[in-house]
Order: sequence, then C-alpha cells, then structure tokens
Amino acid sequence: MAGAVCVAAAFTAGAPAIAQSEAEYRRVFDEVLLDPSAPGPNFRYARLSIERGELRKALAAYERILARDPANAEAAAGRARVLRQLEPSTLRATLSIGGAYQTNPRHANVSNSLTDDFAATARFSIADERPIFGIRWRTEGDVVATKYLEFRDLDVGSAGFRTGPVIPFDNYRRVHVFAGFSYAWLARRTFFGEPTAGLNFEFDDAGPFRGIVVRGGYQNLGRHLTTRDGVFVEVYPRFVFTEAVLKEASLSVTPYWRYNGVVGAGPVVEPFGVPFPARFHQLGIRADYVVRIRDNVAVGVNGTYEYRHYFEQFTVEINNRRDHVITPGAQLVFFGLAQDHLDITASYNFEHRASNNGVARYNNHIAGLRAQWRF
Repeated sequence: MAGAVCVAAAFTAGAPAIAQSEAEYRRVFDEVLLDPSAPGPNFRYARLSIERGELRKALAAYERILARDPANAEAAAGRARVLRQLEPSTLRATLSIGGAYQTNPRHANVSNSLTDDFAATARFSIADERPIFGIRWRTEGDVVATKYLEFRDLDVGSAGFRTGPVIPFDNYRRVHVFAGFSYAWLARRTFFGEPTAGLNFEFDDAGPFRGIVVRGGYQNLGRHLTTRDGVFVEVYPRFVFTEAVLKEASLSVTPYWRYNGVVGAGPVVEPFGVPFPARFHQLGIRADYVVRIRDNVAVGVNGTYEYRHYFEQFTVEINNRRDHVITPGAQLVFFGLAQDHLDITASYNFEHRASNNGVARYNNHIAGLRAQWRF
C-alpha cells in the first residue's frame, strides 16, 4: 500500500510540470501566430520543439525567421543542425573481390630471375552514419587481404576502423572529426598497429574543391621485424571537375603530402622494395579522367606521380636517397549492373621508379580484374 501511495504521489507531483510545459508550448505558439516571422517567438518555439523531439516544427520556425532575415546567422546555424539530425541513418557495405598479374611485385631491380606472380585481393568495407544524442556520428571500417600464388612472404592484409562526429558548418560544408585504429599483418605475422586521428573537411557546393583530409598516426611495428616505430602526418585535398572537356566526363585530382618520422632504432623493412619505417617526406598527385560511353560503360585513364626524399642513409652507397614513381594506367568499367549493385573493372597500370640509388629502380606491369558488390 505504501509503495502505491508513493507512485501515485510521484505522478501527482509530475503532472503540474507537464501541464506547465504544455501551456508554455501553446503560449509560444500563439505568439508565433501573432507575427509568424518574428525572431524571438520562433527561436523559443524552435527550442521547445527540439526539447520535445519535434524537429520538423523547429525547422519550420528557423525557416520562418530566414524568410524575413536571410542573413540571420543564428537561424541559419539552427536550420543546418536540424537538417543534419533529420537526415536518415545510413548503412552501406561493399565487397570487392579481384585478382591481378604483376611482372615485378617485389619491385626488384633484376632481370635474370623469375619476378612475376599473381595475387588475389578481397576487401570488405562498411560505413554507418546516424544521429546519436543529437549529433551525426560516422563510423567506417574495412578489412582487406592480398594473397600471392608464389611469393607467400608478400601476403599482406589489414583491418581497421575510424569513428567520430560529423559537425556541419552549413548545408554544404561539414567536418568529420575521427579517431581510429588499424592492424596490418605480413606473411601471417604482425606488420604494425596504427592508432590514428584526423579531420575530414567535406564540401558539397558547386565548386570543384570537395574537401581536405588531415591525418596523423603512430605505427607500432612487429618486434620480429625491427625495434623502430614510425610516426606520420599527411594532408590531401580533393578536387572534382564535372563535364571536363566532354559532357559525360569527370576529372578527379588528389594532390598529397606526407611526412614520416622514426621512433627508436633498428633496421628498416623492405618487403615491397620500399624502406619502412623511415624518415622521409613525400609529395604526390593522382588524377583520374573517366568518360561514360554507354549507359553502364565507362572508360578512364589515370596517373600518379610521387616524389619521396629520405633523410637517413640505408646503405654505404647512397645518402639522401630520392625516388620518383610514375604510374600511368587505364581502366574499363561496367557499372550499375544487377540492379545497380555490381561494378566490374578491368585495369592496367605501369609502375616505373627512378632513383639516385641504382638498385632501387624498377618497372612493374599490373593487369587486374575486380568485381565490386554494394549492399
């Protein structure tokens, strides 16, 4: 009986507060009706609507203010926040399976021995974005593995994730603040673990500048490989030009800069002919030009240039090693198959590295076929 009395008392005590809240909501709404675009009543109405979880009513209040005063920064910011919260939750998954024949996957400077091999690659990626406590939250993860037919010591893979809030500036610009971790393996043993963090600025307005990513991290290498670790920071903006020369064509350009440092001492690892981890800075650019020639067929050409300048000496032969890597390529894409779930890509790339270290020079031809399924 005493418990029932307490429960009844609690409901009785809460009832006036609920009634008072409803009365205030109706009173503010009446004020809005008297002057539908007045900022004061609409701001109060938007705040109360958000507290009640009625986001569309709050959106209407902000839009009424902006109809009278398009330059009202507070209303514009409130509208952008509500629009982001009203966006539906999304969950996307992609599975990619393919293979490639390479004439020199070790990137070795040799011509009198067997250097070619075939590699199969599988990648599974997932991206989730949804509102959590009024904030858009994005989580991305992927697992990728490459297995060679003959060179088993080159079998490599990684698994990682990134997560963090998506903070809007306005309806077209936002920043994804993220932190994450990835683990990589080489020949079935630990290659490195990599905690990372960064900012991804995204722009959706009409200009070609689509955003910029700033990322840094720490690479903790497997101790069976070396006693040194790596640190890095990288920056890469993104540009997309639509109707580039041809109406059905697009050009994407991504320049980038990266700096790698070293923590500790020990030997470098060179599984693919690239010293790692090592002290260097790197400049590069990648460009992709794609033309749609039929409803579900596109052809493209691409190219990558990379300059890497090392700040430490690996051999007695050369100091301040400098590498230049040029990778032109072409691809044929059948996209939007199987009710827009499947893309099939045939590609060819040629890798050429020039270096002031003669033994680091190499050529490599890569011919591949990949199927990508979107869930």
